[in-house]
Amino acid sequence: MTLNQRGFINVPVGATPVALADSLPASSRWHHVLIGVSGGPIRWLAIAGQEPSSTYGAYVGAGGQIDWTRPDTDYAGIIYNVKFVAVGASANLEVSLFW
Repeated sequence: MTLNQRGFINVPVGATPVALADSLPASSRWHHVLIGVSGGPIRWLAIAGQEPSSTYGAYVGAGGQIDWTRPDTDYAGIIYNVKFVAVGASANLEVSLFW
């Protein structure tokens, strides 16, 4: 399976957890994303009903990436449950959308 990029969004992240699903275009159900982190470190968590905090969740430093683009894996469950929070004052997610 070949992935094709179908969109790009910027998601600002602050001290309050933000759900990636709230920023995704509703035109499609997304199964693959590549996320670049800029401006500051973040933490993420994809457990339904739980939220990350500045000290809880998977850490990604500024300049890091989260790669959910493996073609033989369906990441929709993660993509639609994941929430992000900034470890410092703020950060930005640069999200490339694929299908």
